[in-house]
Amino acid sequence: MLRNTLLYMLLPLATLTATAQAGPERTYQIPVKMQPFLSGNFAELRNNHFHSGIDFKTQGSTGHPIYSFDEGWVSRISVSPWGYGNALYISHHNGMTTVYAHLENFSPEIRRYVKDYQYEHETFIADIYPDKEDLPVKRGEIVAKSGNSGSSGGPHLHFEIRDTETQDPIDPLPYFINKVKDTTKPNLRNIRIYPIEGVVNGGNAPVTTNPVRKEDGSTVLNKTVTAWGKIGIGVKAYDRMDETTNIYGVKQVRLFVDDTLHFSMQHNRFAFADTRYLNSLIDYADWQSRRSMVMKLFIDPGNNLNCYRQAIDRGEITINEERPYRIRLELSDAHGNKKVFPFTIRGKRQEIPEPKQKGVRLFAYDQDNSYHTDSFSIVLPQGMLYTDLDFTYRTASSAKGFSKVHHVGDPLVPIHSYVDMKIALTSDPLSDKSKYYIASLRNGAPAYIGGEYENGTVKTAIRNFGSFIVMADTIAPVLSPINPEGWGKTGTIRYRMSDGESGIKTWRGEVDGQFALFEHDGKSSVISYRIDTQKIGKGKKHTLSVVLTDKRGNEKRDERTFYW
Repeated sequence: MLRNTLLYMLLPLATLTATAQAGPERTYQIPVKMQPFLSGNFAELRNNHFHSGIDFKTQGSTGHPIYSFDEGWVSRISVSPWGYGNALYISHHNGMTTVYAHLENFSPEIRRYVKDYQYEHETFIADIYPDKEDLPVKRGEIVAKSGNSGSSGGPHLHFEIRDTETQDPIDPLPYFINKVKDTTKPNLRNIRIYPIEGVVNGGNAPVTTNPVRKEDGSTVLNKTVTAWGKIGIGVKAYDRMDETTNIYGVKQVRLFVDDTLHFSMQHNRFAFADTRYLNSLIDYADWQSRRSMVMKLFIDPGNNLNCYRQAIDRGEITINEERPYRIRLELSDAHGNKKVFPFTIRGKRQEIPEPKQKGVRLFAYDQDNSYHTDSFSIVLPQGMLYTDLDFTYRTASSAKGFSKVHHVGDPLVPIHSYVDMKIALTSDPLSDKSKYYIASLRNGAPAYIGGEYENGTVKTAIRNFGSFIVMADTIAPVLSPINPEGWGKTGTIRYRMSDGESGIKTWRGEVDGQFALFEHDGKSSVISYRIDTQKIGKGKKHTLSVVLTDKRGNEKRDERTFYW
């Protein structure tokens, strides 16, 4: 079974290799014409997902020309305050689609196309799929300007190559490998030994060790490691490149036991539907508690990632002899730079304690699971857990909210996707039931999740365990005009918006009863409308109406006149 699975996993690698080898036969355009230093590489470990492309630095500024990778046509345009912000998707005749994200703006022709759509559909947020004939592009054509829109942490271009048919992202670096200088080996930060059904250094908790350099130049672990039973190994490691201080994800990891290749993984492509399996690849508990990304070199039984190339016994190591077990780690980057680190785990016979169940129910990773009380229910379909779970649950009274506090599961255990949860109200004073919602409690402060009222309960979907309570939002959001006296001079109308409870859902502006395109970037609390001279006549007074709605349907309206 595992052999067949691994053969299937190797198919994407073969496809990528053939594509990458074909790349040099055709001239492709690097999308940014400046020193191609990268600030991020493919499949880097991010919060709840793998990085799906490479990030090109843009010298800390916006507005640089972005060039089409190859000839093709614009197949999708996305405009959003969050996520990719302004993003452009170009499909090519070779079966690939390239993605350009966090843009400041599009080329004039594409910009006109987007604006026409926004006014026709009366929306700023847009997800547009042009016909193949609408927006053809040539290789090397300027299609956009670099920016910092959406959920971007600074000016850069996020660039992807996808398989057009599946939309799976593929590592773009092979197409630009000669333009990126890299002679630097990956960096190994620490090694963690996990007792799976075993003991490490006399206990059942993971043991973290650090490589230290000796006077003779060799590197060893800073502590002796003994073990018995089934164990797993994890590594915290980064890649580095020349002439930059950035850190990157490691391309390939291989683990040898007594000179036998025991485990290896390499990231070449993945499906977006699988990206959250990252929470099984990493030590999720360590990430949640210490924000440290440790890669596990063993596979949870419910983990279906395709990055694993070799996995004897799913990567678990059985220590059943009192002798030294020779372990060797090899970390490689896309340029072939390799870090090799050998170390020893000594087998030491010792008693392996039986695990004790502490929760209210044992959830099996390969079955449907649920738990119900008079005031609570949760349903986890098969595939939501990566390993079996000792499910914990308890309630506590609360002076705030409209329910008890429900402590659901262990926040240090990941859930693969959304699962249904229902909480009963302990008091129900509101006639408008749509104002109720479920919040998670983070350090005691409620954070909006959502939900719908249903016969004395509120039902929502969650994808993290934690503490939850029913709250209500009956307060309208805040909408404040910014320097309205200067609107007529600057030609830009701006408002600041905020909501202290459920959060902003929608905004809408009208001038003289006609839709006005108010733009918004999610990193700011400001919406703005650049007065359209083709739609708004000059030299007279105009009527403005702006409506702001939060996620529980509370509205704030501002109406006034301005001269333009």
